[in-house]
Amino acid sequence: MKITLSLQQKFIILTFIAVIVLMTIIGYMVTVREKDIMYKAIERQGRILAETLAIPIINDLIYEKLGLVEEGGLIDNYTTGIFKRKELDLLYLAVLDDNGKVISHNDFREYGKVYKDPLTLRALNSRSTVVQKFHDKKNGYDAVDFATPLSIGKKRWGTLKFAVSLKKIQEEIRAVVMRVVMLTVVVLFVGFFIILLLSRQFIRPITTIARIMEKAGGDSLDVKVDVRGHDELALLGRSFNRMIERIKEANIELRQTHEKLLQSEKLASVGILASGVAHEINNPLGGLFNCVDMLNRKGEDASFRQKYLDLLKDGLSRIETTVGKLLWMSRKGEGNEQEVSVKKIMKDVYDFVEYHLRKKGIFYEEDIEEKLHVHIDPHDFQQIIMNLIINAIQSMENGGTLSIRAFGRNGLIIFEVRDTGEGIAGDEIDNIFDPFFTTKAPGEGTGLGLWLTYEIVKNYNGNISVRSKKGGGSTFSIIFRGNDINEKKDSDY
Repeated sequence: MKITLSLQQKFIILTFIAVIVLMTIIGYMVTVREKDIMYKAIERQGRILAETLAIPIINDLIYEKLGLVEEGGLIDNYTTGIFKRKELDLLYLAVLDDNGKVISHNDFREYGKVYKDPLTLRALNSRSTVVQKFHDKKNGYDAVDFATPLSIGKKRWGTLKFAVSLKKIQEEIRAVVMRVVMLTVVVLFVGFFIILLLSRQFIRPITTIARIMEKAGGDSLDVKVDVRGHDELALLGRSFNRMIERIKEANIELRQTHEKLLQSEKLASVGILASGVAHEINNPLGGLFNCVDMLNRKGEDASFRQKYLDLLKDGLSRIETTVGKLLWMSRKGEGNEQEVSVKKIMKDVYDFVEYHLRKKGIFYEEDIEEKLHVHIDPHDFQQIIMNLIINAIQSMENGGTLSIRAFGRNGLIIFEVRDTGEGIAGDEIDNIFDPFFTTKAPGEGTGLGLWLTYEIVKNYNGNISVRSKKGGGSTFSIIFRGNDINEKKDSDY
């Protein structure tokens, strides 16, 4: 499952991570610095102590060698006294001879032992104070071992060796870490409210604009950003509002241009069919003139006169019907959607194209379901059919067959126009619904017919497609969603 985070949530999470990382780095640096300072302080104090203790111990060793004091007594008392001092966290204090043998120790059980450990061997071979860090397994803490040679000039009397525990330092380091953690928690707690306020101040306006932009991405352009202030977000809001206004104006202009193109294409279709319309009018006109001539000759006879007056009336009625259809077809559509009879619209269109079909020797066949209706503006539907039929007629210069088929299936209304014309080349078929694209000779087509057909179909959430090959004719298919239509079963085809 994919988790989607808002910009505000991302801002809060990333800021929290940044604060945690920053506090972790600061805490680590503080801890390391404190640890380094404490360690250097212990080292400095240890060196001073070693060099301070070395002087009286050398004197005691010299006195013992000269027999002025009892052997071991003065040094033992001195080392024991130093070891018992509480301000020094000493683990042990020992005096070794040149071979690493213990000649004095705070623990009397260590007397006479010879130390061969790496720390001692290094100390015995050094001519200066040696500081070495090691882990005290007994107490579980780190410690620092100090060793300084007991010598005067080139004469070495032995080695002073002691260790200081780092237990207190490590406990102080833990305390520092805890303080840093507590400080981090407090900073995060306070920072949460600061981040929340900042996110509301800076992120919320952005998310608001984003939601409005998303809303404007649909069909609704009645949106506006509430602009406050004069910062970059206010500038973005003003720019967005101006863009919406320009889009509204552009849509209005585009709609007006589209309507003009649609109307001009209708008039272009009427122009193409003008000869057919003239034929529909000329035939009755010839009869009318003949009737007038006959009435002039034998108009005195009442029965004869009534017969030819009836013929005059029929001829004028035919002309009136043809002109009425022509005016209705050329009229601008007003988006008046209604249940349209496919068969009736097809008959009206056929009356206009019949002359051109006969003139070019095109055989016409029709298979339209009875009572098949589609919810659409009648002018738009007539324009769709007219454009497709004119396109088919123009593709069959040497005659052919024009087939119209319309039926309902599975809740859909399917309308097919098939011709046996010259077809469409494969590299052109993807462009036929583009505006002003035409394969006809100059002056024979505007290149807008199929584009406007496509636009009208899409406007009613329909789909239009074409199957064609060069020299093999074309089939245009239009699919609309239908309600209460007579459906055919797949087995009928």
